[in-house]
Amino acid sequence: MAMRVTNTALYRQYTSSVNDVHSQLNKSMNKISSGKAYESASENPLAYYSGQRMDTQYQDILSKKSLLTDVDKRLQQQEQGVRSIQSTLATGQDNAANRISYILNSPNNEISTTVGTIRDDLIQKQQSMINNLNSKYESFYVFGGNDLSTTPFAISYDEKTNDMTLTYNHKFSGEDTATEFKFKLTEENGKFSFKMEDPSLFPKLQKAMEEQGRVDIGYGSIHDTKTLVDTYTGGMNVLTGITSDAMRTRNPGYTQEDVEEALGNSALGVLGQSIVTMNKYMTYLDNGRQTGADAIDKDEFCDKLGKVLDQVQTTSDRLGRIYSDLGNKTNQLDNTLTRLTDDKLNLETQYKEKLGADPYEAILEMYSYQRSYSAALKVSSNIMGMSLFDFMR
Repeated sequence: MAMRVTNTALYRQYTSSVNDVHSQLNKSMNKISSGKAYESASENPLAYYSGQRMDTQYQDILSKKSLLTDVDKRLQQQEQGVRSIQSTLATGQDNAANRISYILNSPNNEISTTVGTIRDDLIQKQQSMINNLNSKYESFYVFGGNDLSTTPFAISYDEKTNDMTLTYNHKFSGEDTATEFKFKLTEENGKFSFKMEDPSLFPKLQKAMEEQGRVDIGYGSIHDTKTLVDTYTGGMNVLTGITSDAMRTRNPGYTQEDVEEALGNSALGVLGQSIVTMNKYMTYLDNGRQTGADAIDKDEFCDKLGKVLDQVQTTSDRLGRIYSDLGNKTNQLDNTLTRLTDDKLNLETQYKEKLGADPYEAILEMYSYQRSYSAALKVSSNIMGMSLFDFMR
C-alpha cells in the first residue's frame, strides 16, 4: 500500500509544531515578567478567580492610598500653616507678642524711629501670616476651601492714611470669576473689627465659610457625612475660629458683626490693631507730642496695646485648637494609610502563595522551551532542502 506525503502537508505539520513551541516559550516568558502562574481560568479556575478578586482588592487599596496620601499632605500643609501663624503671633522666637511687650516699656517707646521699627516688623509678620494662608500643596491653595485655584488672601496698609484693608477672594462652583470680599480695619468705641465694605456680600461669605470636603477614609459612614473627616479648612474659618459646622448650624447664629469682630480679633487683626495704634503714636511723637484725630498720647498708646496683648493669648489659644483639630485629622489619615499599607502587603503575600509562579521553575521552563524552539528552527533547513519529488512510495 502506497502512502503519499506531500511537502505541503509536512510544512503544515512543522509550522503547527513550531508555533506551539513558540507559544509555550512566550507563555513561560510572560510567567517570569508577570509573576503569575496562570494566564487563564482554564488552567486553574479556583486559583484564577481567587486572584481576580485579590487584584480588585489590590487596585482598590492602591487607589485609596493615592487619594489619602494627597489629602494627608494637604492636611499637613494646613497644620504647618496654622502652627506657623501661631508661632509668629505668640509662641515662636521673636514673636509679635514679645515685640509689642518690648515697645510698651519705657524708654523703648520714647523715640518715633524705634516705634517705627517695631511697627515695620509687625507689618512683615502680618504679611508672613498672609503667605501662610496662601500656602499651596502642589497646585492647590490649601486654605481655599472648595476653591483650590484662587489666591485667597491679600492685605494692604497705607502708612499715610493709616488704613488697613484685608481682601478675601473666592470663586464659587458654577461661577467664572472670583468674588472679592474687602474688609477695612475700623475702630468704634474703642473696639476694633474688620468691617465689610459691601455688606450685601455677607450671604456669599457665609456660603464660603460653610464649604466642606468630607472624605471617606475608613471612619464613619458615607450615609452620614457628618461622621466623615472634613479635609477642607477655609482660611476664613482659621482666622475667625468659626468652623464650617458652626456656620452651617448657625447656633447661636453668626451675624455679619460676629464675623467682623472675630476678624478684628484674629491673628491678622491683633497685629493690625498694633500697627495702626503705633502709627498714631508716632504721629504724636513727630508732631511735638500734640494729640489729634490721627494722634494719640502715650497713655492711650499703652492702654490700647495692653488690650492687644490681652487678646493675643485668646487668639493664640484659638489657633491652638484649630492646630490640634488638624493634628487629629492627620493622625486619623496616618492610621488609615498604615492599615492600607498592611493590607497591601498581606494581599501581595497571599497572591504569591496562591497565584505566584516559582521564579526558578519559570526560568528553567523558559530555557527548556528556548532550546526546543531553536532545535525546531534548525529542522526547517532540512525540510527546505528536500527534493522536488514530493512523494514517497
